[in-house]
Amino acid sequence: MSFLSPTFFLFFPLVSLVYFCLPARLKAPWLLLASIYFCFSAGPDSLFFLLCALAVTYGGGRALEGLSGRRRKLLLAGLLFLLFGTLFVFKYLAFALSLLARLFQAAAQALPSASGGLLQVAGATALLPELSLPAGISFYLFMAAGYLIDVYRGKVAAERNAVRLALFLSFFPYLISGPIGRAGDLLPQLREPPSFDYLRLRRGLLRFLWGAFKKLVIADRLGILVTTVYAAPGDFGRLQVVAAACAFSIQIYCDFSAYSDMALGCGEALGFRFMENFRTPYFSRSIGEFWRRWHISLSSWFRDYLYIPLGGSRRGTWRKYLNMLIVFAVSGLWHGAALSFVVWGLLNGIYQVIGGLTAGARARVRHALRLSDDGPVTVLIQVVLTFLLSTSAWVFFKSGSFTHGLEIFQAMVSGPWLTRPVTAWGLDLPELAVAALSVLLLLAADLLSLKRDLRGDILALPRALRWALVLALLAVVLVFGVYGTGYDPQDFIYFKF
Repeated sequence: MSFLSPTFFLFFPLVSLVYFCLPARLKAPWLLLASIYFCFSAGPDSLFFLLCALAVTYGGGRALEGLSGRRRKLLLAGLLFLLFGTLFVFKYLAFALSLLARLFQAAAQALPSASGGLLQVAGATALLPELSLPAGISFYLFMAAGYLIDVYRGKVAAERNAVRLALFLSFFPYLISGPIGRAGDLLPQLREPPSFDYLRLRRGLLRFLWGAFKKLVIADRLGILVTTVYAAPGDFGRLQVVAAACAFSIQIYCDFSAYSDMALGCGEALGFRFMENFRTPYFSRSIGEFWRRWHISLSSWFRDYLYIPLGGSRRGTWRKYLNMLIVFAVSGLWHGAALSFVVWGLLNGIYQVIGGLTAGARARVRHALRLSDDGPVTVLIQVVLTFLLSTSAWVFFKSGSFTHGLEIFQAMVSGPWLTRPVTAWGLDLPELAVAALSVLLLLAADLLSLKRDLRGDILALPRALRWALVLALLAVVLVFGVYGTGYDPQDFIYFKF
């Protein structure tokens, strides 16, 4: 069930109405039932694996509190192996076996005497079926692992209430695509469910509407352009391919941040506070800052549960850079079992290593040019360069394969500058105009949000003006949103991860 499906527009009002009418002791069980139904709508297999993860997490947390010393450490290792092993089987086993098959084929060519047996093994490896990925498994298994590690570290107490812990892992707003919550933030809210608050309800619904605008009007429209150009980059001119790459940077931001906006909006309407997942990342002045403002729940998870345990920056400069590359390689794999995702992750890590190594030289260049470190010219240059660097990495993320990513880059630097009319991008001129105006509106809203609470400002306006703005935004979504034949309300980019 997607946030933009007709079923959800019946599901959420019903869940909210019953929730606010129930006494406090029944609120959590009701939300858990709603979350189980939400997961079941994605398929019985998704619900089965979620329930298995809940059982492991609840029992494991209770057992960790009762142990000490080496036995406690071994139990944590076993629980994490079970959780991540399950993720590996469903998400990475086929990828790992395909790599193994290629190695056997290469070995067979290098060792003719053993080629028969090696090719048989390679063929058997390649024939193993690819398993269907249960909905949301990458997100709730990371939440479960974070909870168990926090219990082990003594940061949170093991939850005694099975219903409450089950709701923590399965709460429907963030179940499918995050944000990845922390037990220390969410469990206290679930112990004392919030009561009805009209202001929170309005703020949450307004945020949901803004998310729908970003997804339907911007992301899905730009997605048509990107898909058209990336399908045959050699048929387009350099500027058109570069424009498509920039369009994908905006598309993926609008697509994923839209889901986060709708998830946080649903939570806020019910009275819950979830972790912010995006803070205008394309206004970042470095790739390091970009990753502190993009998919914050995942970036902070890797920082706290992988980067710091590896040693962080405590073991010298080169070890810090190595740890950084490991984290970004793992982050790339988290997004998908393909070499192109690993390259995307490593590129982001390499950017930061180069940025750290050249920080002094760049400061001297700015001083020589008499550019203030925080002056408008310096800030503009840094923001533009950061956007271009992240856009270059996104090419591999979108390409689907490493070789196709190279083909896209080749199309950017070879051939004519323009080849086809603008309308050959998959969007006619009116559609392109809508996309451009919508992106300008997004840019203005993001700029204003750096220093203002826009939702608070809108809700503080006189009633007539407030309703006019909200209804105008709703009309834009209904009139200019991408619908029609072939539209799939389940088609959020991060549903695949």
